[in-house]
Amino acid sequence: MSVQTDGILEHQKEYQDYVIAFRVRQLLGGRLAPRRFLTLAAYAKQRLARQKLARELITIKPLTFDRLSNVDALTNELCFGMWRNPREINDFLSAVWRLGGHPIFEFESEFAAQVLTPSERQRLNEQGLEVARFYNACLRVGAAAMNPEEMDFAAERVLQLSKVLPVFIDELVVPDQVIDLTWLEEER
Repeated sequence: MSVQTDGILEHQKEYQDYVIAFRVRQLLGGRLAPRRFLTLAAYAKQRLARQKLARELITIKPLTFDRLSNVDALTNELCFGMWRNPREINDFLSAVWRLGGHPIFEFESEFAAQVLTPSERQRLNEQGLEVARFYNACLRVGAAAMNPEEMDFAAERVLQLSKVLPVFIDELVVPDQVIDLTWLEEER
């Protein structure tokens, strides 16, 4: 796979993580309910805006409350880091715990049944449970963050599962059509 293809796959998987996070948050409801769903184009636009603001936090002094708040708001809207950042995972898990938990976090079959669409489940077949295992493993990284040995094990498990995780969400699977994401490479 070429570097450009790897970059596009990385962007597709990032958007896929957003879509799954959106669905999970929508299913949980309450304070976790997302404000709106972002199409791929809208997600990319917000993602680029977040990158620009984050870069400004480093290069423009002094730090202001408004810039920090804007980055936080975009991070929340994009569900950015929800599956990979231990702090974001812990914040999310704390909110889930306050809501009383949910079966999708207890049973991989429930995750697949309630979060994936019927067409995704059909396309993935048995791999649907692997998708659930991957997202479950991501959540365990946050839980393991206080123990370096557990953290290393959890992070390695996420890495191994991510290598076989396909792009599967309906929003990125269009029969007989390749979705061009090369324009996302401009900001890299």
